[in-house]
Amino acid sequence: MQTMKPSILIVPLAVFLTAIASAHHSYRVIYDFSKTETIEASVVRLELVNPHAFLHVEVTDANGETQQWVIEGPGKLALARRGWTDDMFEAGEALTIVGNPSTTADNAIWLEKIVRADGTEVIDPLISDALAIEEDRRLRIQRARE
Repeated sequence: MQTMKPSILIVPLAVFLTAIASAHHSYRVIYDFSKTETIEASVVRLELVNPHAFLHVEVTDANGETQQWVIEGPGKLALARRGWTDDMFEAGEALTIVGNPSTTADNAIWLEKIVRADGTEVIDPLISDALAIEEDRRLRIQRARE
């Protein structure tokens, strides 16, 4: 009787783990990246956690009623590398938040940019990386033309 080689089990296991990792990053189907929404809000709390961080805010609607919103973004590791800290926002701090609206829930958006009252911008790391890459590309083209 032949025994199964351990290497035969590795391929199905790798496929299974890849499927799990892919399913985890399904936020791309939860948010409509073809649309952008801007809200004026005040900070309730920041959950700087992995795999995704959550900024809980309050938004006052046109009728003067307060609504709870959730701004989802990259996880703690990605944000911490770009200077985010657990206490970077104070409760009640006024923010303008730009992001992509949820397709599955009301009052939820994926972070693109946060603008503080003093005009300081905090940008989603994926967007800031893309902007940095584009700026580098422009500089290389400019230098090549000189």
